[in-house]
Amino acid sequence: MPNDPYDPNDINPAGAQQRLRADSRQLAQDLDDLLAKLPTLTGDAIESAKQTFLSKASQGSDKLASIKHSVTDSYARGQECVTEYVHEQPVRAVGMALGIGFLLGALLCRPGRSHYD
Repeated sequence: MPNDPYDPNDINPAGAQQRLRADSRQLAQDLDDLLAKLPTLTGDAIESAKQTFLSKASQGSDKLASIKHSVTDSYARGQECVTEYVHEQPVRAVGMALGIGFLLGALLCRPGRSHYD
């Protein structure tokens, strides 16, 4: 899918977020419009509205599935990158872990921070 808005290889997550928000707003607006028209519909118009509603709900479900797939792929790629880096640079990886642990410990246990306030 060359123009998939939820492409896991998309390097612009802000753009994907904006597209998702726009799609969500449009879907909500379409469903609100449909629900507002519902009391005035009769016969075949109700069946048509039902089909429209089911179609919109299906589109939303498809987009959510696409997003889930994208997030899962991104997570798996990130996990592979970390594993590969740790295997290639074990000393650096341990050093970074120690450094991050030291910084977190220093932030959490800094003087002047009372645990009994």
